[in-house]
Amino acid sequence: PKQTPGGQARKQLDAVVEESIKMSSERADFSSSSRYPCLNSNHDVVAELELKGVDIFMPTSDDSSLADDFEEFASFVLHVRNKECRSIILDDENDSVGQLQGGTEKCCIFRVSFPEDTPTSAASLLLDYFNSATRRTCSRSALTTAKIRQYMLNMCNRRCRQRNLDIEYNCLGNCMFIIQFGGPTNGQVRHIDNMIPNLQVCLYMSTNCPSTIVYAMDDQEGPSVTDGRTLIDFWHRQRRETPNLVEKILLDWGSRNLRSKWYTRYFSRWISINKQLQCFGRLYQNVEYQLGLADAAPGTTLIAGGNEIHAGPPTSEARMFAFSVAMPSDSGGHQEINHNDGKGGQIDTETNDGETQYNPLLLHLDFCCIAYSILDYELASPSNGQEIRESKIFLINLLVEVIRDYPTCGMSARN
Repeated sequence: PKQTPGGQARKQLDAVVEESIKMSSERADFSSSSRYPCLNSNHDVVAELELKGVDIFMPTSDDSSLADDFEEFASFVLHVRNKECRSIILDDENDSVGQLQGGTEKCCIFRVSFPEDTPTSAASLLLDYFNSATRRTCSRSALTTAKIRQYMLNMCNRRCRQRNLDIEYNCLGNCMFIIQFGGPTNGQVRHIDNMIPNLQVCLYMSTNCPSTIVYAMDDQEGPSVTDGRTLIDFWHRQRRETPNLVEKILLDWGSRNLRSKWYTRYFSRWISINKQLQCFGRLYQNVEYQLGLADAAPGTTLIAGGNEIHAGPPTSEARMFAFSVAMPSDSGGHQEINHNDGKGGQIDTETNDGETQYNPLLLHLDFCCIAYSILDYELASPSNGQEIRESKIFLINLLVEVIRDYPTCGMSARN
């Protein structure tokens, strides 16, 4: 097949990526379950998360019965009927089962979707098996996806009341169980899910379940990275000598629609460099400290508003929780995207359900491909060959730094 410019740029980087991953595994120690500074108490963690727009709610007395059901269901899947439940997941024929980044060859992390009106999905079969084995024969006692959904919606609206927000949530999307049958695992790479204006909801079900880790980033005493100009400023605060051509790309090409040129249209999902950095740019910053609960009780719910940097935690044993995306009633979870390329353009809508995800490595790798294409097809001339090479070396050196901070040798991620 014919090589595309984006494909050519990727191919140029492959060898560097592979070698750098080997280097990172030799030089870094990823054995600690906490790679960054942590707060000392759960109370401090919850308070700090609240300041960042992330809420953790414990079940109330009215929720206690359902929280007990969650715990019993998780124990049933992970321990009591481990073999049978694993078979239900592996034998799925409805494309409702996948794997998440962060597991190992010996211990996978499964995502088991529970779409509405799909009685033969693996999630529905797990619940049916649990209800049958525990003799929950009537609708009042049976644990169902509807009850799980409603519990998560109630927690979202509890958040709105606590924060005095005039918003109501009555719709969930991308609902799934996250199931890990054992351990240990390395934990996920820190990343951002494109969520705005929606909420990310994590309902922990298994006992002593470590919560999602949320990261506080080091701004280097300046603004966060949200576009090309703030990325340049951030590099300057790090005392990096940024090549003129790299700065020119970020400043002069930052707002240009990437689909307007044949050699960058393969990254048109970015819309523009600035649009991508608005959502994901903080991934360029270093971690200052991490926030998470070591042992969230069943029924505990984490709700994150906005595009927070987070990751699944390293684990030593089995773990299970439910995940969903809560959508405001007035938006339907959609965000308008203006693809204006100077020729009339078009307005699209995107449902930001968390399926578009970037970690630092993938973000910079894609930016390298875009920058290489612009350097080669627009900025290269017979007189600036050395300047082009210096710009590419600068970008590659940044890529190596990002790879060294990668907690696993695998590079798969949910995108």
